[in-house]
Amino acid sequence: MELIRPVSRPQKSAPTVWMVSRVDQAAILASHLARHNRLIRWDSFWRHDGTGPLTPANRLTDPVLAKVSGRHLVPDLLAKVARKIRLPAYNLYSDVPLSMLTALHAPRADIFHGQGNYSLPAMQRAKARGMITIADITGQLAETRHKQLGEEYASHNRTYREISGFLARRRTREALFADAVFAPSDTVAGGLLDCGVAPQKIFLVPFLSPHCQALLARARPERQETVIRVLYVGNLSLAKGIAHLLDAWSFLRTTYRVRIKLTLVGRVQPCARSLIENLPDGCEWLGPLSQDKVAELMLGSDIFVFPSLSEGSSLAVMEAMAAGCCVITTFDAGSPVVNHITGLIIPPRNSDAITSAVSAVIENPQMRKSLAQSARDQISEDTKTGYGNRVDAAYDAVLSRHG
Repeated sequence: MELIRPVSRPQKSAPTVWMVSRVDQAAILASHLARHNRLIRWDSFWRHDGTGPLTPANRLTDPVLAKVSGRHLVPDLLAKVARKIRLPAYNLYSDVPLSMLTALHAPRADIFHGQGNYSLPAMQRAKARGMITIADITGQLAETRHKQLGEEYASHNRTYREISGFLARRRTREALFADAVFAPSDTVAGGLLDCGVAPQKIFLVPFLSPHCQALLARARPERQETVIRVLYVGNLSLAKGIAHLLDAWSFLRTTYRVRIKLTLVGRVQPCARSLIENLPDGCEWLGPLSQDKVAELMLGSDIFVFPSLSEGSSLAVMEAMAAGCCVITTFDAGSPVVNHITGLIIPPRNSDAITSAVSAVIENPQMRKSLAQSARDQISEDTKTGYGNRVDAAYDAVLSRHG
């Protein structure tokens, strides 16, 4: 059954919105709505404009958003304490308090737009007040993740578990309860269907990394060396397919020797620590880096490999496309890559497929350059629409359906 891909249409008046979400990706939409005086309230973790006594870097937002009510500091502090003393299911101590604080306030708005597992109580109040309710599902629900990751973890003598079963179940309930569900990619939309969400409720609303525009504006440096540089950026974990990438790399290095080099960037998760302790020849791990340093690496790399087994929509893949890398990834990564046009799509959990794809673009430099340039052109086109405008088109479609 075909899913809904919203198309913009003229509106008599733009809807007002009450948002509940994290600060990261949602800040793009929040800025768009606030600058058009449509964001009635934004319940989130702490956020700031760079001024004041509490200014953590990961909570910095557009100055206009610092004036919007709904900043909650207590859940952030509780989560920090829970992590510090290593409590199990640490996100319970941030997400549950945030959901409780959010439900205390129910402003008048046309739309309730909730993200994460802290929206359900407020969503229920919003629906009772006649608002259209939207659940923004940015990643796969727990039932789908278990299917995607269970076998991989078992192959490493591990058992895949959610950080919190309670919060995982709540996310599913939000998707089932809401009037509409936004999915950032076809892979998430497929997962929602598998979890029982009605197809007529699902709207495809792709988002875009906020760093893409800056990467598109930069020229790739001229390189005199003949080494093919392969890059991976993201958490190093079993869920990201890192074991299969390293397995493939051992064969690739034997074949191409010093002609190729692999760089890994990101934080190592406990499940993959043993893999990083014994890296194959020609592979280096740089740990987590700043966005500026990641941008430099992307602009200077030839091939970007991201063999994730479960994702919502990979921002790293979008950034690599914007930087002009030849991208090799999986359908499960939820990326905008069009197979054999703007990159190569390979099956997950398949080191042979990684080997074949990397070999193909090494052996065919013209194909590698063509895929990379087409990827950059695609992201350039995507940035012209803008995430806020895509969401507005989806709001229009949802409101039209619900009268």
